[in-house]
Amino acid sequence: MHSEIDGMAIIRGELCDRLDSLRNAAEKMNVRDFVQGIAAIRTVASAYGMIPVVCVADAFERAIRAEPRGCPAGLYFERLKDAIGCGAAEAGDDAATRMLASIQVRLSA
Repeated sequence: MHSEIDGMAIIRGELCDRLDSLRNAAEKMNVRDFVQGIAAIRTVASAYGMIPVVCVADAFERAIRAEPRGCPAGLYFERLKDAIGCGAAEAGDDAATRMLASIQVRLSA
């Protein structure tokens, strides 16, 4: 169990690094490369059962594709960072639903 927790800490660290790199390079990237960066995060998260990360990454990708210049990327980056930090007890459809709802509330405000 202890090595599983340590392993997930490594995965979370890797995802945080990828997310930070993507955020820092976002303004210089074209939409295709940006979406590929989000997809890479989603793929790793999916492989490790990090459902909230997968759901928020999916929503982020749809928002970028729908409105590349008008997407509130900062909001999605923050929710992705939150999702990556979810502990095993928080991981699942409920956490993903709450995170997506928080995005919707902020978009509606």
